[in-house]
Amino acid sequence: MIAWGLAYVQVMIYYLRMENKLAKLDSLIVKQAIRDVASKDVQTSQKALSYFISNDFKNLCQRNNFDVDKMILSIKELNEYPLLSKKKLSNDIAKVIDSVFI
Repeated sequence: MIAWGLAYVQVMIYYLRMENKLAKLDSLIVKQAIRDVASKDVQTSQKALSYFISNDFKNLCQRNNFDVDKMILSIKELNEYPLLSKKKLSNDIAKVIDSVFI
């Protein structure tokens, strides 16, 4: 019985570590996509915008308990700013993402 309990704890520790790594990976994906929205390269920006309406992004939001509609609205608002403002705001958002995801 004790061996089973120890095995269970080890599995839970492994699961929590993997979950933490997945959250870190998710944060890196979102940060890069936000920075790409602010790219001066139109194609890069358009690809990033399309990511935010993809099922992959919706799954990421669900996995991390984020409101996908609010996230999309924020990205649309970010995209309306001039390029230099977008770059500054995207870097500010990246800092917030660091504090929220992990």
